[in-house]
Amino acid sequence: MKKWKKLLACLLASLMALAVFTACDGSAGVPIGPKHSDASSAKALCEQLGMTYSEELSDKAYSIANWVSATSVSCSANTNKTELYRVGSANDIAKTNLLQHNYATAFESIGMGILGANDFVPGFYIDTDLDSRKDYISFTLPKDGIVTDTMKSAAAGKTKLGVAYVVNEGVRYAVVLLG
Repeated sequence: MKKWKKLLACLLASLMALAVFTACDGSAGVPIGPKHSDASSAKALCEQLGMTYSEELSDKAYSIANWVSATSVSCSANTNKTELYRVGSANDIAKTNLLQHNYATAFESIGMGILGANDFVPGFYIDTDLDSRKDYISFTLPKDGIVTDTMKSAAAGKTKLGVAYVVNEGVRYAVVLLG
């Protein structure tokens, strides 16, 4: 009986020690990753921009979110966690297509998967002219719930919206596509 009490005491002490070294939020140690939109988040964004939800655009947004999170070492959030930046390489073909607003073609050439027709625009900022890196681009994803000027201008003349998220340290950043 004494051996069982000692074993139980050791087990309890071990569990308490583990609890000390465990972070408080559920995101600790969870790698950056993509997440599909849920009904409430998509609905709120649609209402803010006066759009209807598109599952097809959300699937495309998820492909982009997956690409963004695939190389988390090139991602960084600003200090207030209102934006997430992803730097990636882009050849001249991709950059030309981005500048011509052929986003599906550009994203496919970067390796984001098959996105189909060039019938959407991103609602996030894309920098194609990074001074020191001529073959790189940068995406700026806003925190979920924030409607940016980039989103508002991209929404002009559009009626559909798709969204997916990149989750980093428990914060969701929106990949918004408008069509």
